[in-house]
Amino acid sequence: MMKLQIANDQDRKEAQNRERRRQCELERRGRIFNARNRKIGVDVPFLQRQIAEKKAEREDEQRRNLAFASQMIKDSELASVLEAREREERRRIGVEIDAFRQKYQRPEDRREYDLNDPDVLKKQLPPRVDDGDPVGLSSAQKFEGEDLNYEERKKLMAAQKNAWLEQQVQERKAAEEERKKAEAAYMMAIKARDARAGELDRLERECRYRLGQANLRYNEALVTERKQLEQVLKEQEEADNCAEMYNMLTSDMLTENPDVSKSALGKNRAIGYMYKGMNQEELKKFYAAQKEQMAASKAKRDAEDKMEAEWQALAKSIQREAQRLDIQENRTRRNIARQMLEENQLMALQQKEKEKYFREVVYNNTPTDDYYAQFNTTTR
Repeated sequence: MMKLQIANDQDRKEAQNRERRRQCELERRGRIFNARNRKIGVDVPFLQRQIAEKKAEREDEQRRNLAFASQMIKDSELASVLEAREREERRRIGVEIDAFRQKYQRPEDRREYDLNDPDVLKKQLPPRVDDGDPVGLSSAQKFEGEDLNYEERKKLMAAQKNAWLEQQVQERKAAEEERKKAEAAYMMAIKARDARAGELDRLERECRYRLGQANLRYNEALVTERKQLEQVLKEQEEADNCAEMYNMLTSDMLTENPDVSKSALGKNRAIGYMYKGMNQEELKKFYAAQKEQMAASKAKRDAEDKMEAEWQALAKSIQREAQRLDIQENRTRRNIARQMLEENQLMALQQKEKEKYFREVVYNNTPTDDYYAQFNTTTR
């Protein structure tokens, strides 16, 4: 009997995927091998369909996100409510447990409470109540510094403290009255001192006024005396100036006396600030020395011109030699360039022969149309 295999969901999905890929490949091939769309423009309907698909996908994604967000909000609210209920239940259970413990499990109802009672020492009576109670030497019940009559002694101390406070209040009142009397006496003394100070200030102002008048009169006398002294000094200065001008006009410097410029250090030496110029004999000697210096300078310039001409001749000879060497170097470079040109032409000829050999002998297997037809048959 022939057994037929029934297609399941996986087979149907695989068949749908293959059909979808085949349709996509056909559409892709139609777009790629369409020369008009490839060279002129793109497939606008296909792009519009892609845009619509992308938009639908984004809207679906947005709807899913909104649904997920709303579900998350509902879950969060439900979790908050459940958490609040759980906290309230735990609080109620804790309150009931505490009430049960306070009512039926008190510490004082336990058998061993007398062992754990924190106030057991407070409830016990002391071995002795008063300092006069007889105790043995080895009982360790009476120590130096203990005071069992502390409460009674404290009352006595409080009464004594109140008495002291009352005494201090009375003493403070008496001291305050004494202070007020002292302040009143002090104010009276201050008033008397102020009155005395006012009288002294009046006397001092009057004395200062009298001293000011005396100083004014003294200063006026000094001004008058100073004016008279300035007049005398001015007259004396005018007389001195006239005498100085006369002495200058009649001095050897302005009269240009040649004898006053002679120095005591030698007959050929002169005093600079008294010197008035050279005489005729000194001028003749000066002009003769100046002519000798001019002749020496001319001889020096002639020697320098001669040396400069010699240097110019040497520089020209060096320049001619350099030009000759440059011409020789250029000739050598041209020879080398010509040799390189000949070698390059020979190498180019050899290269052409080699290419011709490869083209005609080595690479003679030309591809046919069948070889190119196998390309560009699919979109991948």
